[in-house]
Amino acid sequence: MISAAAEVESIKASVARYFDVYGIVVTPLALTFQVHVSPTGLDASFDVLRQELVPKDYIPTITQEKGETLVHVQRRPKARFARLQVNIALLILTVLTTVFFGGAWNWADYSGKPLLSLESIGYGSVFFSLPLLAILGFHEMGHYFVAKRYKVHASLPFLLPSAPPLGTLGAFISMRDPIPNRRALLDIGVSGPLVGFAVAIPVTLAGLALAAASPVPTSLAGDPQPSILFTFLSLFFPIAPYPRHPLAFAGWVGLFVTAINLLPAGQLDGGHVARALLGRKQFYLSWAAILILFGLGTLYPGWLLFGFLVLMLGARHPPPLNDITKLDTTRKLIGIAAVVILLITFVPQPFAPVGSQRSFRFELGGAPITEINQTIRLGTSLPLTFDVNNTGRVRFELVLTARDPNLASVGFVILFTSFVITSNTTMTNNDTVSFLLNPSQHAILHLSVTAPTAWPTPLPQRVSFQVHATTRDGALSGDLPVRLQVTS
Repeated sequence: MISAAAEVESIKASVARYFDVYGIVVTPLALTFQVHVSPTGLDASFDVLRQELVPKDYIPTITQEKGETLVHVQRRPKARFARLQVNIALLILTVLTTVFFGGAWNWADYSGKPLLSLESIGYGSVFFSLPLLAILGFHEMGHYFVAKRYKVHASLPFLLPSAPPLGTLGAFISMRDPIPNRRALLDIGVSGPLVGFAVAIPVTLAGLALAAASPVPTSLAGDPQPSILFTFLSLFFPIAPYPRHPLAFAGWVGLFVTAINLLPAGQLDGGHVARALLGRKQFYLSWAAILILFGLGTLYPGWLLFGFLVLMLGARHPPPLNDITKLDTTRKLIGIAAVVILLITFVPQPFAPVGSQRSFRFELGGAPITEINQTIRLGTSLPLTFDVNNTGRVRFELVLTARDPNLASVGFVILFTSFVITSNTTMTNNDTVSFLLNPSQHAILHLSVTAPTAWPTPLPQRVSFQVHATTRDGALSGDLPVRLQVTS
C-alpha cells in the first residue's frame, strides 16, 4: 500500500512522460494536470497515457477549459465482471430457444408440419436459427474486434434467450474500459451494425429466392412489414403476397435489428455514432429519438416499452476520455452512411395486426362468385363444386358449414363429400369441414345435395340454403347462397 504522496508522484511521472506539465491541482476526486500540448500530438500522447494508466485502475480524461488543456486522473474501483461460464450458459440456452421457439416454430408455421417434428426442428435450425444467430453473432463480434484494436477491454457476446417467434432477444457485449476518443467511439459503435448489415443482406436475398421458388408463400410471426431496403430487395424475386420463407424472415429480423441498434438514442450503437459526430449536442437528438419512439407507440405498442427502456438506461451519452480530437472526413462519411442505413431499414410498424390481414373469397374456376343457382330433381343427388381462396396475407383455419333445419325437415340431405388442397384430397361425409389455408392457397369443396323423393306442394319450387364460412376464432365470416329449383 503506497502513501497518497507517493501515488500522486507516480501519476504525475506518468503524465509528465507524455505531456509538458506546468501545474497540478489535487482534489479528493481527481488529480488535474495543466499541460502544454500541440494539437497534432494530443491524440497520440493521450492514448499512450490511457493505455498505461487504465490497467492500473486509473481513468484519465483530457479537456479544454478557459484556454487551458487539462488532464484529469481519477481512481477507478476494481470492477467485477461475469465469468466466461455465463456467456457459455447463455449461448447454450439461446441456441435451444432459437431452435425450438424460433426455427421449429417458424418452419412449422411455414410448412404446416408438427412443431416438434424432426423436419421442423432440422429445417427450422438451418433456415432460421443458424442464420439469425450468425447475424447477431457477427454484429457483436464486430464490436468486440474493433474494441480490441483500440485496446479497449470488452466481453465476449452475451446472447439472450426469448419466446417465439424469434427465440432470442438479441445479444450484447460489455465494454469494460471507457472509450478513448471520438474516433474509437464511432468505429466501435458502427462496426457491429455494419457487419450485421453485411451478413443480413445475402441472408435476405437467399430467403427471397427460396420464397420465390416455393409454390405456397406462408405467413410467419404475424405479419412483418417490409422496410425500404427489404422492398427493394424483393424486386429481384417478385412474389405475391409478401414472402414468408423462414430464411427471408431471418434476414428481415437481421435488417430490423440493425435499424434498432442505429437509433441515435442513449447508449445504443446509433447513440455512439451520434455522440462521436455531434458531441454534446447528441443529447438533444437522443431525446428526439425517444419522443419519436413514444409517438410510434400508437402504431406498435412495442415502441413504448423500448422507449421507456432507453430512457431508463439514460438519454445522455457519456463522453469519451478524449472529447477534444475531432473526426476526420472519412469517419464523418461513415457516420452519414450509418444514418442512411437506419432510414432504409427502419420499420415504423414492424408487425401489422394479424386480424386485419385475413380475408377469403368464394370462387368457381378462378372467378369470384356470390351465389350458386342449380336445378335438382326429387329423389336425386346434385354434386356442387366451388373454391374458397385465401386472399389475405396470413395463414388461418376456416370452418365451413352447410346446414339448413328447414330443408332437413322436408328430407333434404346436404353433405361435404371431399375437399382438395394442393392435390391432397380429404374425404368426408359431413355437413361441416375445417382446414388451414396459407396465403394465396385455395380449397376445392365438393358438396352433395340430395332431394327427398316426395314434395308436399305442387312443383316446381325454389329453395335455398347458405354455405357459411368462418375463421376458427369467429373474427371473419362469409356466406355463399345456394338456390335450387326443385322439379319432379
